[in-house]
Amino acid sequence: MNNTLPKKERLSGRSTIDRLFSGGKRFSVFPFRVIWAERTEPAGPPFRIGISVSKRISKLAVERNRIKRVIKDCYRTNKHSASETLTRQNKRIDFFLVYTGKIGPDTAEVRVKIILILKRLTGSNGSTAEQADNTSN
Repeated sequence: MNNTLPKKERLSGRSTIDRLFSGGKRFSVFPFRVIWAERTEPAGPPFRIGISVSKRISKLAVERNRIKRVIKDCYRTNKHSASETLTRQNKRIDFFLVYTGKIGPDTAEVRVKIILILKRLTGSNGSTAEQADNTSN
């Protein structure tokens, strides 16, 4: 298994992110707000991810960057089964995680929440992300 997060799996470009925020669907899994949309491109990685931690969480960049590192690590180590599911379904999803919790997140809690988010996005827990949109807002 390759536990990396290469550039092709990261959301980049103002227009791509603006399109996601303006037309994407949303749901919440505390401490995250998830904005997602399905891509129509036939090729590319199953997931592309973006992560944001607001200055409201902490004015110190070092603390915000630590939170992002924890989130990226939890995503990297748990993305494989969800990626395989999306590949079998022939789907591609872009999603953005907006962190809304406290300064020092517990790594175990973040890992559980990331797994839950990936299951909702792939629909592998019995509910699809569309159903999650209806229940969490």
